[in-house]
Amino acid sequence: MAIDAKRRSGYINSMLNDDLLAEILNKVDRKEDRKSFSEVCKQWLRVERLTRTSLRIRGHMFPLDLLTKFPNLVDFRTTRELTKKRKRQNKKSWYYPPTDPRLEFIAKTCPKLETFMASLYDTRQVQGDGHLGTKGLRALGIGCPKLSSLMFWGNQVVGNAGVDALFQSGHNLKSLHLKDIYLISDHAFRAIGSSSISILELTRCRNVTDVGLGFLANGSTSKTLKKLILSHSRGITDTGIQLLVKMRSLENLELTYLNQVTDIGGVAISAIQTLTVLKLSEIWKLSDTTVVALAENCRNLEVLALYRIWLHEPVTGASIHSFSRHKCLKYLSLYGFSNLDQSDVEIVLGCPSLESLVLDKSLTGNFRLMHGNSARRVVKFESFCDSFPQFMPTVW
Repeated sequence: MAIDAKRRSGYINSMLNDDLLAEILNKVDRKEDRKSFSEVCKQWLRVERLTRTSLRIRGHMFPLDLLTKFPNLVDFRTTRELTKKRKRQNKKSWYYPPTDPRLEFIAKTCPKLETFMASLYDTRQVQGDGHLGTKGLRALGIGCPKLSSLMFWGNQVVGNAGVDALFQSGHNLKSLHLKDIYLISDHAFRAIGSSSISILELTRCRNVTDVGLGFLANGSTSKTLKKLILSHSRGITDTGIQLLVKMRSLENLELTYLNQVTDIGGVAISAIQTLTVLKLSEIWKLSDTTVVALAENCRNLEVLALYRIWLHEPVTGASIHSFSRHKCLKYLSLYGFSNLDQSDVEIVLGCPSLESLVLDKSLTGNFRLMHGNSARRVVKFESFCDSFPQFMPTVW
């Protein structure tokens, strides 16, 4: 006699308890497969939630109260408002109440949290220190002692006081990413500079200047910071770049759209002996002087990506020749270098450690006579149509 579907599911669940289901689910990596797993029955849904370590919220359909179903979250990212819009007492306008209670709830519900991201873009004026309040951010730092990576994207998502509160309460913060935030200024870098973070990314935070870099270079961060990304920061000049020499552990540096940086800053970068990865993009006041200094002084450099680093005087092949004597360089990318010829490339290939030389695809016709299998294996041509190429993946 056939067994109906309801009885069959009961037999399965009697043989597979929560612990066995959790062991099975821990071997499932694909998001689609985990979703299918959770749709089998209520027990499997509960186990999937209990074993979930990451959660990303998009849109406006997720009540934060549901976080109680995910007690083991390690990575939580949201692109939605953390508070619901409410009407004022006069019922003539709407407002958003403070987010502090919501952040306090997250801290209490997800004590194992290690990564937190809030991405909120809104044109409305925010009163105070940003969408994420100081009290709530402090609670997040205290309630999540393992919190190590923070990502804030959005014009008014967080302010100086919020950053200060986080670094005072969170003692294991190692990575901070700030993007498109107008409320962040040099004041926030007092707290950042006194921390022990190892990764800092600053993109389109227009109120940060050389003063902020000074707090980093002269604080305890100078001993711990390993990766620094500075992009679209008009207030950063050669003075701030020169301060980076004080960074004793800096290994990875990426500079993009810094219009006030010249060869003075470029030569200063070459004095950072710990650098292994360097990416320079859209810094139009650099010249051969910077390229030669990098080749001669950055002796530990393994990855170098250059993209449109001149405006009036193109970098010449002669400066690129300097890398033929480099002992550690493995990856060299020259995007937008339209004046290179085959002889220039053959000289660079003299670099004994070079594994990959990437050139603009527009130069393909100039190198048809390239001889040797090793040369063809090392030299690669790629097309870069975007204004900013994706050099290599950034870890978030």
